[in-house]
Amino acid sequence: MVSLSWHVDNPLTGKDSWDVSDTTVVASVLSGGANHQKFLGWLDKVADFMNSLTTDKGVKVPVLFRPWHEHSGSWFWWGQNLCTAAQYKALWKMTYDRMQEKGVNNLLYAYSPGTEPQTVEEYLERYPGNDIIDLVGFDTYQFERQKYIDQLNKSLTILTEVGKKLGKPIAITETGFETIPDATWWTETLLPVISQYPISYVLVWRNAREKDNHYYAPYPGQVSAPDFVKFYQNSKTLFVRDIKKLYD
Repeated sequence: MVSLSWHVDNPLTGKDSWDVSDTTVVASVLSGGANHQKFLGWLDKVADFMNSLTTDKGVKVPVLFRPWHEHSGSWFWWGQNLCTAAQYKALWKMTYDRMQEKGVNNLLYAYSPGTEPQTVEEYLERYPGNDIIDLVGFDTYQFERQKYIDQLNKSLTILTEVGKKLGKPIAITETGFETIPDATWWTETLLPVISQYPISYVLVWRNAREKDNHYYAPYPGQVSAPDFVKFYQNSKTLFVRDIKKLYD
């Protein structure tokens, strides 16, 4: 299934989504804000793109849409310190309502903060509602191994409870170890943790075409590639080919 994240530019300053120089950006795109109509135009372009995703037979392709992610941090203009909880929820509702108005019916919506929430209540502080969200997750990356393992366990424990409470599937919506320098990272760091929790999927971040050493999945000859094969072969992991076999 295609997962689409949206790093939308800052509509107030014209810079990228990491520009947090102004705390009024979210307010400016909501109803009554100076950039509201402009932003609706941006949403319409997203809607047009989503509606264009069809098979040869004209059937719309399902997409897991993940806007407004990592909002529990403050490195995006929609982050924790850049808007109120009410404004953040309104941003989500405006996005969802506009997609509905434009006939976009092939999206599943994912809510994914970072690892900042320490409780179920903190995780759900800015949750826009079960009528909008289809899947809940979180984003986290390895920099120091033990801290990463601790964060995974903490956040997955919270997320498992959230999933049961809301009746939603759970996932690790972004993770990874840049350049994967650990030859056994897949089976000795990632797998022992994720195998303990009822997650629906794990997404490692991209292999960048325009940046050297910005990759999160191995390639032939990469130091962790043999271990990734072991990860693939493990009975607790499912890949596309495995799922295809179930339906064949």
